[in-house]
Amino acid sequence: MRVDTIFSQARIFNSYIRQWQRSDIAVLNGNICYVGDCSAARITAPDHIDCKGATVIPGMIDIHLHIESSLCTPHEFSAAVLPHGVTTVVAEHHEMANIFGSRGIEEMIKASRMTALDIFHGIPSSVPSTHAALETTGGTIDAHALPALIGADNPDVICLGEVMNYSTLINEFEHLTQSPHSVNSCGMIAYLKEHHPLMAIEGHCPSVRNLELAKLLYLGIDSDHCQQDVEGMAQRFANGMFVEIQEKSLTQEIVDYLQNHEVDMLWAFVTDDVPPDILIEKGHLDHVVRKALSLGLAPEKAILASSYAPAMRMGMRDRGTIAPGKLADLIMLEGDPSEFSIARVFKRGTPVESLLESQQSYQFAPFCSHSLSVDPHTDFSPLFHVHSPANPTVRVMQKSSESTYTEEIFLPMQSQNGQLLWQEGSEKLNLAVVINRYSKTLQFSQALLSGDCLSNGAYCTTYAHDHHNMLVLGDNEKDMRIALNWILSHKGGICIASRGEVVATAALPIGGILSELPMPALGREIAAIQHTLYELGMRHKNPVMSLSTTTLPVSPALKLTDKGLVDVASAALVSLFV
Repeated sequence: MRVDTIFSQARIFNSYIRQWQRSDIAVLNGNICYVGDCSAARITAPDHIDCKGATVIPGMIDIHLHIESSLCTPHEFSAAVLPHGVTTVVAEHHEMANIFGSRGIEEMIKASRMTALDIFHGIPSSVPSTHAALETTGGTIDAHALPALIGADNPDVICLGEVMNYSTLINEFEHLTQSPHSVNSCGMIAYLKEHHPLMAIEGHCPSVRNLELAKLLYLGIDSDHCQQDVEGMAQRFANGMFVEIQEKSLTQEIVDYLQNHEVDMLWAFVTDDVPPDILIEKGHLDHVVRKALSLGLAPEKAILASSYAPAMRMGMRDRGTIAPGKLADLIMLEGDPSEFSIARVFKRGTPVESLLESQQSYQFAPFCSHSLSVDPHTDFSPLFHVHSPANPTVRVMQKSSESTYTEEIFLPMQSQNGQLLWQEGSEKLNLAVVINRYSKTLQFSQALLSGDCLSNGAYCTTYAHDHHNMLVLGDNEKDMRIALNWILSHKGGICIASRGEVVATAALPIGGILSELPMPALGREIAAIQHTLYELGMRHKNPVMSLSTTTLPVSPALKLTDKGLVDVASAALVSLFV
């Protein structure tokens, strides 16, 4: 028998029987044809790769990520992650959906089909992430959009993306059991249960436990990718919820639990959000795996959690293991597998380098480059003056340097002639303003930030989760104006101004959230922005993500949208002044 390629003398891990074996791998038409002794089976091939006893494992599968978090197009994302051993991903495009609605999702699907990387898709279930009373978006996705998005034309759509409005679902549980279509995400779940009952439904369940966790599971939400602790994770396993472990969940206690309990196939590694500078410096899913291994996770468990378990979670029966009939997506490691040092990567039996050389880029539709409706000639003076009652107590968003969560604190402040003197107290504060980018008239809300924020500068961006309205914040009006004007003149992006000058930028002209630069160049721009934020006083390990989630009204505990301050637990607007 003649095949295309033989990988000889490989050390492989059999995910079915959980055993290592020395074997050849025969590849035909991009699929694995035979695993065994090819010489004894009289199998020949024109292409022969001698593995010399090196470990060969399945290509990694990341089932929960947002390409937009890497600020790049699918073309550049593919070029960046394939060499890191990531051969399949499930991407959810709720960023583009919040800006453009269904047509934003369709553009990302079309662009993804031209990549060497296999990109599957989850349909965003929470666009907007809450509801129109709490935030303004450029599009809405509901159950009526599903037939077209999950139809025969889109076989690469394989799940419902993370259901983010968990607070609403918990608070309105009894009502939703009688009338599921009264909330968009529940209406979408009901549609899937009727028409696509085998499709996975992804969850977003930060710190949810006990009866509240049971309510989400009852509604059909059976995974969670949020930051875990041991008690909450154990509850998820015991109740049948699939757990997706990203880097921020990899504590020693979590890894010890995963190592010492029989929970294989109930969890997988994911990345969720990887900014360009981190991707270039540390890697992608391979970086998460290496961290877990460094904390004592066995290589066998890491292999299962990065290939077979995620494949089974998403119903991918054609990949995730090294066995006949599966895709020949392979990673060759060098040295001890516990170091997870990648030597070579193959996609469908072909070296990824050659595939990427022939990968063609996608030309996004013209509407994607015209996403800001705000007139740049508007008088923006009202943004920088906070109207106030006399000497108020102010509700302040205290930012953490450890996570993207915030706390609500209350500070007494002075006012004069109806204006809040927020710059004159002993506490270091930033004024934050979210501007509705989808309106031609000036619509905005204001908040004050404390904790991990800026000194002597300002930050402005159109990358502000998940509505992606314009966010500008800083400790002085001059720099805030400069940064805002730069963003408006460049069709979106990220800009930092300090002491009257623009000091770091990244243009993101596609939807105000994506660049078409090659990943190394984009990574350098974002690295410069991160470094500048450190110089201006921030201490968060990913300050861009920390700032961009200041506006995310489903991430605890107090956030700001164009509608106002949102108390996340109650899913309600609260006043700036107490």
